Amino acid sequence: MDSPSPAGAAAERMTEEQVHEAVATANVPSLLMVLFQFSGDERWLAAPYLPTRGKGLVDHDSGGLPEDIQTEIREAAVPVILRLQAGERPAVTAPSPELTARMMSVCMGEPVDPVQGEMLAAEVARRIDPDQPELALPPVHAPEGFKILVIGAGVAGVAAAQQLEDMGLDYEILERQPDAGGVWWTNTYPGAGVDTPSHLYSFSFARNDWGRHFELRDDIQRYFAQTLKDLGADQRVRYNTEVLSATYDGERNKWDLRVRSGGVEETLTAEVVLTGVGSLNRPTMPNLPGFDTFNGTQFHSSEWPDDLELDGKRVVIVGTGASSMQISPAIAERVGHLTIVQRSPQWVAPFDKFLQPITPELRRLLQGCSLYFAWYWIRQFWQFGDKVIEALRMDPEWEHPERSVNARNDGHREFFTRYLTEKLEGRPDLIEKALPDYPPFGKRILLDNGWFATLKRDDVDLVTDSVAEVRPDGVVTASGTEIPADVIIWATGFQAARFLASVDVRGHEGAHLSEVWEDDNPKAYLGVSVPRFPNFFMLGGPNSFPGSGSFLYFMEVQMRYVRALLTAKFDHGIRALDARADVTEKYNELVDRTHERTVWSHPGMQTYYRNSRGRVIFVMPFLNSEYWQMTKTFDLSDYTVR
Repeated sequence: MDSPSPAGAAAERMTEEQVHEAVATANVPSLLMVLFQFSGDERWLAAPYLPTRGKGLVDHDSGGLPEDIQTEIREAAVPVILRLQAGERPAVTAPSPELTARMMSVCMGEPVDPVQGEMLAAEVARRIDPDQPELALPPVHAPEGFKILVIGAGVAGVAAAQQLEDMGLDYEILERQPDAGGVWWTNTYPGAGVDTPSHLYSFSFARNDWGRHFELRDDIQRYFAQTLKDLGADQRVRYNTEVLSATYDGERNKWDLRVRSGGVEETLTAEVVLTGVGSLNRPTMPNLPGFDTFNGTQFHSSEWPDDLELDGKRVVIVGTGASSMQISPAIAERVGHLTIVQRSPQWVAPFDKFLQPITPELRRLLQGCSLYFAWYWIRQFWQFGDKVIEALRMDPEWEHPERSVNARNDGHREFFTRYLTEKLEGRPDLIEKALPDYPPFGKRILLDNGWFATLKRDDVDLVTDSVAEVRPDGVVTASGTEIPADVIIWATGFQAARFLASVDVRGHEGAHLSEVWEDDNPKAYLGVSVPRFPNFFMLGGPNSFPGSGSFLYFMEVQMRYVRALLTAKFDHGIRALDARADVTEKYNELVDRTHERTVWSHPGMQTYYRNSRGRVIFVMPFLNSEYWQMTKTFDLSDYTVR
């Protein structure tokens, strides 16, 4: 299939025939919003054009509308799209927050809280034209010689670069890998890809002509590298440069970063450190008897060997998380025999668009009609975001807390259970092994990319046990079962609770970050700032990852907050600032109190979202809209001015 066009590539103008072809398969509720916003005609927001509520995570392209109504909408959209292409402005150029919420409610076929309209009115505008003056942020006036050092050129690093370029600040990005992309550079295993729709896994400032509905690793990594180039920020990156330590000097008001590149160490200095290191970058490997005695090839899934030969080999993959679920179907046909060792089963959702290309007609429409693209994106943002999260909060009155957290969550359980039993029909042994007994979404929901079909293969075994020992010719489970192997793949996850563990960070008066965070108990204000670490800010810090939705969106939200923070620093002539201890404590009490009512705190399973104390430290407990409200303005009184 064709590769996606470079980020920011200009769209070709569609002919009338191409528009007809595009709307024939387009999402009807999104077309409906185009018709209303272009015309301002209220009839498009009323019966008989009201879409029904979609089920699950499917696109619901028909909107549940009768064929004749769908046809009317599609035909009406053709001249509108042609007029938009010709430069005609819509009657409703910038829907108010109230109107945006109303349009969302119609588009999604279900009530949408007004606060969603407040958050997403600007996002509609960004998807139509990210450069329009109304979206411009205030200019900044940094003191002469001011510099920022950014750690990491992954998702957070690219989001930081976009704002720093717009602010006109002097900065440098330090990246230990030879190219951009973060985890998308390091994870090269077969089948690696996103489980978020490609257009949702994109920056607002870098629209991309994706080739698949859910893109694979190579094109995702290229997207980040190309976006840096398009921003003009690639010249700011020092690749193959590992940050060893970061030390704050209060007298000089400087951060000294010790870095290593090509075996040579040096010290770099800046006023501000902005880290986008993340936490899914330090593999977890088991400490097992006989680990070093294995005669075959063994490795962590994130360290896939370039020259690995699997054809005809006996392969054991330990773990059934996201990596294993992507790897197993991708290699099952090549290996001689595959054994999957499962500690606990995962909830799996249908994945109708796995490896499915986006048709050329739809690609042209998404690139050529910004108004359609905006509502296509809004639908995905709601569907994979707050619509899901609202079903993850515990209902204290719910009568079946052992299996689900509320009635809606129980509906998910019933749906996923039916799907599993249908896919594994005829294999009651696999149904028993693969069916979870904890609430859906307690662990990250995985998408069926051929997983169940792989489990049913004659040359695949699913073992529900843990590995107790490694021997020269394979592994032994806790129950004593010997499993011969030529290759062992440890899909055993990452040290997710140890944020920034790869960098020795020391702040005000020598405060040691790993000690402040008690090794695996990280806390920060809004996930951005830590008391006693002045001018040290994070993107993707503790409790700042969305429970469901677009990670890239949240990196943009956090970076806009950091911009407001830096602007206040410059405007007030502040040398250094960090979150107040009492404010941070109060915020984290809210985080923990809210998490007590979410599915991620359910005692029925283990998840990398929690640390060794059982505290949820990875995802935020808030709706996307709630966190957005917390970060939309900056309050200097929340910070200690040094």
